[in-house]
Amino acid sequence: MKYRKKLVLFTLVVMNLVDQPAPEVKIAQGTLSGKISSDGAIFEYIGIPYATADSSTRFKAPKPAPKWEGVYNAVDEIHLCAQDSFIGVIGSEDCLKINVYVPAKPKVKPIAVMVYIHGGAFILGSGSKTIYGPSFLVKKDIILVTFNYRLGPLGFLCLKTKEAPGNAGLKDQIAALKWVKKNIAAFGGDPDNITVFGESAGATSISLLTISEASAGLFKRAIIQSGTSVSNWAINRKPIWIASLLVKSLGYDTENPREIYEILSKLSDKELISIKAKKPLDLFFDTQLLHLPCIEDNIPGVEPVLTDLPHNILTSKPRDINIIYGTTSNEGLFLVALEANETVGERNGRYLFASDLTFSSPVKAMEVTNKIKEYYFGDDEISMKKYSNISKLYTQLYFELPAIFETEYLVERIKSNVYNYIFNYSGGRNFMKTRSGYFDEKGASHGDDLFYLFDGYLLPFKINKEDSRIIEYMTSMWTNFAKYGNPTPESSDLPIKWTPSTKDNLNFLYIDSELKMGPMPNPKSYRLWKDIYIKYRNTDIR
Repeated sequence: MKYRKKLVLFTLVVMNLVDQPAPEVKIAQGTLSGKISSDGAIFEYIGIPYATADSSTRFKAPKPAPKWEGVYNAVDEIHLCAQDSFIGVIGSEDCLKINVYVPAKPKVKPIAVMVYIHGGAFILGSGSKTIYGPSFLVKKDIILVTFNYRLGPLGFLCLKTKEAPGNAGLKDQIAALKWVKKNIAAFGGDPDNITVFGESAGATSISLLTISEASAGLFKRAIIQSGTSVSNWAINRKPIWIASLLVKSLGYDTENPREIYEILSKLSDKELISIKAKKPLDLFFDTQLLHLPCIEDNIPGVEPVLTDLPHNILTSKPRDINIIYGTTSNEGLFLVALEANETVGERNGRYLFASDLTFSSPVKAMEVTNKIKEYYFGDDEISMKKYSNISKLYTQLYFELPAIFETEYLVERIKSNVYNYIFNYSGGRNFMKTRSGYFDEKGASHGDDLFYLFDGYLLPFKINKEDSRIIEYMTSMWTNFAKYGNPTPESSDLPIKWTPSTKDNLNFLYIDSELKMGPMPNPKSYRLWKDIYIKYRNTDIR
C-alpha cells in the first residue's frame, strides 16, 4: 500500500511536468500542435515562425514564413531576437516567432483578437511569458497574440538605400499582423476584429502603424500605452549620421551609406548588436537612443512604412479608427533611476528640449530653455537633489504631452472615438517603480501598468485583494474595447463610464484604487509646451 501511494504521487508529479497537447491547428504553413496551460484554461501555441529573417534579409523586410511537413510542435518558449544583456549578446537573427493563446472554452465565436507589440527602447525585449503572461486577458474571452521583431541595428539601421531602406523591425511587425489576419481564424479568432496594443517602443510602433499605408486593413482598433509617434524620441531624424557613429566605433570614418553598408553587412548578428556607440553630448536634449524608426525614401521595389513625419500625416489624413491613449502619472522615475549628478548636471547651460524643435538662432533657443528651466526648477541648478522635478520633466516632455497632442490631432479630424487615461495606481505589482528605487514616490512609473494586464513569470507572487481589483478593471476595459470598441459598454458592470475625448473637451479616466473621470492633467505644463511646439516644431523631414 505504501509503495502504491508513492507510485500515485510520482505519477501526479510527472503528469504536471509533461505538457498536455492542445488541439492541432491547420494553418497556411502546415499543421501545428501546442500545449494546454497548467490550469487547463488556455491552448498555447508558442514559437510559430511567422516570417523569415537571416543574413539575406538583413536590414530589409523579412521573407515569407517557412512551410513544413508533418506537425510543427509549437511549445518552445526560448526565442529571442538578438539583443545585448548583462551576460552579453543573447538571441539570434532568426527570431521571428509568434505566440497564440486561445481560451479553451470560449463563450462566443469567432473570438476577438488582441495583438501585443512589446516595448524595450527598440533594443530589448520579446513577446515571451517572462513579462507577457496571457491568463489575465485570455480569461476575459479573447485570443492574445505576442511576437518578436528584430531589434537594434538589425531592425532599425536606416541608410535610405535598397539594401538598408530602414524600419526592418516595423516591417517585421507588419508581417506578424499579416500572419494574424491570414491565420487567426484557424484558432477560432475573428480576422475582422483585431486590436493592436503595446507599451513604450511598442506603443510608438503602433502609433506609426496607425498612419502607415503598409498596415492598412490589418487591425481595427489600437491601444497606445506610454509612447506616441509625435514624441521627440519616436523618429531618427539623422539616420545616416547615427549609422556613421556605429562604424566610427569600429574605427571607420565615413558617412557614405554604401561604405557603411559594406562594413556592417559583413558582421555577424552578435557583432552588430555588440557595437558600443554613443551620441556626443549636444545642446539639444535628445535621448541616447540610436536605433529608432526613420522616414524612408521612396525606393523602387521597396514598400516603405513611413515617408513623412507623423505630425504631418496626423494633421492631414489620419486613419479613422477607435484608439485609446494613456500614460502613467510618474513615467520619468525609470529614467531618473538611470541618472547621476554628473549626467543631469550636464544639462545646465544646454537646451531642455530635443531637436524636433527648430529656432531662428541659438539666442532664441536659449531664451525658450530659460523659460522651461524656470518652470521646472526655478532658480535652482539641475541636480539629483531635484530628482522629482527631473522626473516631471521627463514624464511630460517624453510621454504625457505627446499623447495629448496626438489626441488633439485626431479628435479634430476623425469620427471614431479617442479615449484617454492616466494610470496612477501604486500597488504590489508596480515592478518598474520598485526597481527604480523610488517606490515611496506618488503615482506609477513607466511600465507599471503592464503588470496589471499580464501575469508573466517576472512577478510570481501571490496577488493581494487591492491589486486584484485593478487587474479586473484593466483587463475588463482593455478586452471590452477589443470586443466592442468601447471600454465600458452598457453591458459592463464596471463602476465608471469612460467618456471619449472630443475636440471641445479632452476627458481622462484616472485609473487608481477608484476609477474616476477628470480633466487634463497638468494644464500649466500643457500650455507651456503647446505654445513652444506650435511656434517651433520642426516639420521638415530633411
